[in-house]
Amino acid sequence: MDFSYQEKSILGSLVAVSVVYGFYFAGVVRDMGRPEFDGGNVERLAFTVVAIMAIEVVYHVILALESKAEAKDERDLLIECKAYKNAYFLLAAGAFLVIGSVIMANLRYTVAPTRIIVTPFLTVNLVLFFMVLAEVVKFVTQLFYYRKGF
Repeated sequence: MDFSYQEKSILGSLVAVSVVYGFYFAGVVRDMGRPEFDGGNVERLAFTVVAIMAIEVVYHVILALESKAEAKDERDLLIECKAYKNAYFLLAAGAFLVIGSVIMANLRYTVAPTRIIVTPFLTVNLVLFFMVLAEVVKFVTQLFYYRKGF
């Protein structure tokens, strides 16, 4: 397959975000029962953010050296707008889900016992998860429209 510069850039970012945050969230699932962040969790989050930035910078420098960067045209901007629309719709839905889970967790003491135990650790990681998922949806949407020939 012959990919354009934008497609290579998006695909590289998608792979980097998926792999790095995949490892991070695997650790989160393992530590799900913890009530709050501790030093190890904060270090893992900081390492994840630094790792994704380093990978993205190195990848895009190599990509720029290997191939000629293309200026964004009207089609690129339209694809980007559609991708952001899908991403922010998902992010808004995730925010409402997190807010609803916090509300339901606080109501469990007054209304009826539930199995939802929402800790600060879980809340922060759910917000981060939906932010990362929105970014992945943006990348996938962009790749879809570039491949579709929008």
